[in-house]
Amino acid sequence: MLNRSQAILVIMTFSLRLLRCLIAGSLLWVSFVLPNESAGQTPDKQSIYSHLAARQFTEAETEARSYLISHPTDCPVHTMLGLALRGEGRIDAAYKSFRAAAKICPKSIPALESAAEIAYMRHLPEAEDLLNQLLLLRPQDATTHAMLGDLQARSGNCSGAVQNYGQGISAVEHSRSALRKYGGCLLVLERFSEAIEILKQALSAGEDVPIRIALARAQMQAKLDSAAMDTLKPLLNADSKEDTALLLAAQIAEAKNDTPQAIAWLRQAMQAAPKRVENYLYFAEMSFNHGSYQIGLDFINIGLREVPGDARLYVARGVLEVQVAKLDEALADFEEAHQRDPKLSFAEDAMGVLFSQKHDMTATLKLFERKSKEDPNDPLLQYLYAEALSEGESGDSQRIETAIGAARRALLLEPSYQPARDLLCVLLMRHGELQAVVDEANEALKHDPYDEVAIYQALLAQRRLKNPAQTEDLVRRLQLAKSHNNVAVTKYVLQEESTVP
Repeated sequence: MLNRSQAILVIMTFSLRLLRCLIAGSLLWVSFVLPNESAGQTPDKQSIYSHLAARQFTEAETEARSYLISHPTDCPVHTMLGLALRGEGRIDAAYKSFRAAAKICPKSIPALESAAEIAYMRHLPEAEDLLNQLLLLRPQDATTHAMLGDLQARSGNCSGAVQNYGQGISAVEHSRSALRKYGGCLLVLERFSEAIEILKQALSAGEDVPIRIALARAQMQAKLDSAAMDTLKPLLNADSKEDTALLLAAQIAEAKNDTPQAIAWLRQAMQAAPKRVENYLYFAEMSFNHGSYQIGLDFINIGLREVPGDARLYVARGVLEVQVAKLDEALADFEEAHQRDPKLSFAEDAMGVLFSQKHDMTATLKLFERKSKEDPNDPLLQYLYAEALSEGESGDSQRIETAIGAARRALLLEPSYQPARDLLCVLLMRHGELQAVVDEANEALKHDPYDEVAIYQALLAQRRLKNPAQTEDLVRRLQLAKSHNNVAVTKYVLQEESTVP
């Protein structure tokens, strides 16, 4: 059963044009489906047309099957059989008939259209290939581009989606669902001005909370804070349960140094969505920035009671514990986070503050050095030691070599530990070991093909090695990885919304 968002896009699809003509009994449909047929049709074929036009699908199926016994390679009749089967509600069988017709006649637009429509609705993996085949035959067709853009948005390929949505804008502009995804992908790609225009157009079609929030986010990213707050205003009343809007408003208020209002909205967001981890993480970040470490710890503890299994909360608590000199507790929390999610990147999920200049780096380094020696078989401690060493003077060759050794030790103990692999790439790059950077990056990409750190370090190394072909390929891979990885930021825009009218 299609949700309403999907239905909006299906209205744009190809073979509905065939069906409208068919239902009307138009002779134009005959010439469209059979552009290469002569004017004199066989009685059997004419009978199939008549049954389809009268919506007598069972009779049309029977006669089409009979005709194909003696004419098994007749593309138009295979297509009409598919239409009859679809009219009977036998979608899988219809799809097979359309594919059979397209296989026999790969340039048959009606067969490709009908097969593409079903593949698109069913989210079949071959849908994108069918649409691309259609674009080879009709490169300017807006509907084809719009559907292909929708498929690419679903899969997280925002670069491709934006390109196809742009080429199919005449079809996209009539669908709020398509506009939402188009604007969302522009936001993912950090093309904020364009995203604002598209999302405004989508919102003008009627109130839609995800679109309103996405528009506000685009405006905030474009440094239009006042406009963003105006966009959010309808969602910020005292009884609001829209925690995403409240969190975004808190971030805007904090950026404008209105911390009391930011805290008020953030508390409201927590009440509206007590299990949303991002609310607690942002409160911890604010607490860190204002030096209010204990308050941050109190709220992280609340978060851990609500969401006890989330590794990010343990990392955030460890960060704050470091600031109040609870070093053993911090290491215990980092270890707990690592056990729960070994792929967790401390630099990202601890909000980039674990090795901030806001606390005594010398003491932290000594702590990790001592702990790594006490337990040399703990990959996390080796990683933390290497990370702490990496924060020193970039020209300190001995320090970098020690950090490389610690990172290699972490990977020897746990080869799949991706943050350690990424850190090793960075350290090797600083040390000028360019081929080693490429080798380690390739190893990292075996585990995660969208690892931006690994791709970027490999790109820098290949550029310095003067390998233009590899550099160009890595630039493309980095763009794709950024698009893929940023989808989560705006997934509320890209996902299908059953409530869209």
